[in-house]
Formats: sequence, C-alpha cells, structure tokens
Amino acid sequence: MRIEARTPGYRERGASKIGLVITLLLAGLFLSVVMKIAPIYMDHNLISGIAETLLNGGRADSMTQAEIRSEFANNLRVNNIRDFDASAVTSNRTDNKSEINLKYEKRIPLFYNIDAVISLNDKFE
Repeated sequence: MRIEARTPGYRERGASKIGLVITLLLAGLFLSVVMKIAPIYMDHNLISGIAETLLNGGRADSMTQAEIRSEFANNLRVNNIRDFDASAVTSNRTDNKSEINLKYEKRIPLFYNIDAVISLNDKFE
C-alpha cells in the first residue's frame, strides 16, 4: 500500500457547503426581487408605447387632456393593466405641438417591512 504525500502549498479547492448555501440564498433573493420589480417596468414600457403612439399618429394634437386620459384608460383596460391611475397622465400643447407627461410612483412590498419605491417620470414630445 502506497500513501501519496501532498506537495507543500497544496490546498483543496471547491465550494464548501456553507458557501453553496449562501450562494443559493443570494441567488434566490436576487431572483425574488427581480420577479417583483420587472412587471412594473414591463407595464411602464407599454404605457410609454401608448403615449408614443398617440403623438406619432398625430392624434394627441387634436385631443383634450380628458380624451387623452380616456384613451390611456381604454388601452390599459385592453392590456389588463388595472393599477395605473390615469391622473398621472398630463398633456400640454404649444404651437400645435403636443407633449405628454407621465409621472407616477409604484410601491412594492419586498420582504417583511421592506418596500421598494419606483419613481417613473417621462416626457414625450
């Protein structure tokens, strides 16, 4: 029977059980946060698309602020976005050029008593 001696300075490498558990916990925490925040940005992308469609089509130039808000509400209902307040949409018209402003906040409970507040403010011309 032959016993091999380790060379000086040799260390075993690899993940320990504790290191693996900590890595999995951090990955789970990251995925949980992403899964809660990503839908807000996806909804905001759709809302921004509605504003750009109204402006690029030239329809916003002839609409009042109430009509623009109504158009937003109809499009959001079709796309199943229920928690958007249409009062966050404001419009301005200068020299026959329209501008739509979106300014709103979303609060998401992450864990126990920790919330994430996402503030969204866009201007479309």
